[in-house]
Order: sequence, then C-alpha cells, then structure tokens
Amino acid sequence: RVYSDYAVCSVNMNKPRPVDASKTDATVSDPSKGGAKAFGALAGYLFGKNEQQQSMKMTTPVLFSNNNDDEAEGKMMSFVLPSDYWDNKVGSAPAPLEGSGVTLTAVKGDTRATIMFGGYASKKAEEQQTKQLLSLLEEDKKWKVVEGESCVVAQYNDPFTPPWKRLNEVSVAVEAR
Repeated sequence: RVYSDYAVCSVNMNKPRPVDASKTDATVSDPSKGGAKAFGALAGYLFGKNEQQQSMKMTTPVLFSNNNDDEAEGKMMSFVLPSDYWDNKVGSAPAPLEGSGVTLTAVKGDTRATIMFGGYASKKAEEQQTKQLLSLLEEDKKWKVVEGESCVVAQYNDPFTPPWKRLNEVSVAVEAR
C-alpha cells in the first residue's frame, strides 16, 4: 500500500501525563492505563485543549508505534491530523499546550506491507500479526523491510465498535529487493 505524506499528533504512552487536567482530558490516574491517558491527552488536543483553543475533527486510524529500540521508553500513540495540516502544513496546526506531552509531526509517505485483522488489537494479536507479516516479507522475492523500520499498528474503530466489526492492521515500510 502506498501512503502519501500526512501529519500526526502524538504522545509517549510511557511518560507521565500532566496532573493538571486543563492541559489534557487525561483523568485516568492508574499508571497501568497508559493507553487511556495517552488517548485523553490526544483527544484533549483535538477537542480544543491547545494554544489556539481550536477544535478539530478526530480522524482514523489511531497509530501505535515504537519510537526507538527501547520499547518501554518509546511506545507512541498518534492520531492522524485532519488533511488541512498535511503536505508540510503541520506548522499551521494549533500548537499543543506546554506540558501536555503532545507533539506534532509531519510524516513522509512511503510504501508499506500490511496485514489486516479483525477483533480487538490486543498485545497478543498485535504480536501474532507482526510475526506473520515479517515472516511473509522474509520469504517475499519482491519486497523487503526498510532497514531500521519497525511495525506500526493501526486501529480504525471507536472503542464502542463490537469486536466482529473492528478493523486493524499491522504495517511496516518496505522497499524493492
């Protein structure tokens, strides 16, 4: 699948969220709920808890990735920003509140190998699909994983969608052999 350039707002799922609720919608205090806190921080940003107090549309998918080799330090959750901020326009997006933990990034388009799967994107399901994708690419005669790239999990549904209607995918950047 070929992706064009796009932009995301992201938050590190392993760093502590601000205690000040005015900086985010993260009201979860249980440290084991990193995803809920990250979601709250990003939703808060999109719904107007930003420097311009400007609300934006929530888009899909929600992306989960590892930012570096240290998985505990680098687990990121990202929301794709509305297309108004793509094509090198991420600088015109509302600035995140200082201390909110939200960052804005322009993402360069690329070619990705993907595996789609239904149900909940549990850690076990993500690991199984990632293993399958990487195994298929090892055997593929046309495509190989771009060196240094790691897999990204994309979730396309809101939390209230029943499991049998859910759509997820694991993808990784690829290049011709």
